[in-house]
Amino acid sequence: MFRFIAILSLFVAPLYAVAATPPITWQADLNHCRAEFTVSHMVVSKVWGHIPIRQLTIVNTGQTAMPQRIDALLDVSHEDTDNPDRDADLRSPTYFDVARYPTMTFDSTSIRAVDDSNFVVNGDLTIKNVTRLVSFPVHVVGIIPDVKGWRVGYTGQLSIDRRDWGIVDSRLTPAGVLLVGYTVTIGLTVEAVTNDPWLRTST
Repeated sequence: MFRFIAILSLFVAPLYAVAATPPITWQADLNHCRAEFTVSHMVVSKVWGHIPIRQLTIVNTGQTAMPQRIDALLDVSHEDTDNPDRDADLRSPTYFDVARYPTMTFDSTSIRAVDDSNFVVNGDLTIKNVTRLVSFPVHVVGIIPDVKGWRVGYTGQLSIDRRDWGIVDSRLTPAGVLLVGYTVTIGLTVEAVTNDPWLRTST
């Protein structure tokens, strides 16, 4: 019996080796990646802007569009709200303090599938040297053939309380209304490509 099991294992082991595929690292198309934010302005309106995504790593097995890991670096020193005075305020020590902390980062810790087109990302968001765990849903917009191989698109959204990251400005208007809201909503749009040959033959 032992001899039979030993012989069987010689045939089964190569099958597992073939099934195990190396992870695929997607190349982010940063010209089509965007992190937009909105925040309440004096309760009655909103301010919106965007923060450039400078680096983005997406890794998966190639068997699905759901990533195994997502890491990103955003350039807070170049945030843009289409208003130079407001941008100067946001870059000051009152808010992002970009002279000391020019970037913000996100490093995923786990990713859970909801269905074929949706997943939940958990990870560490670091702003002004403060790191906190966040969780947010992401939708797979689609995956299509591309001149470089394959292209995938994602959208996601999360809301944070800026005070959790040390951005605690609580100035009031003369009427006693909070000038800038505490809750910030961040919307993400991401495109990435790969020319991995295993994906081309398996899709």
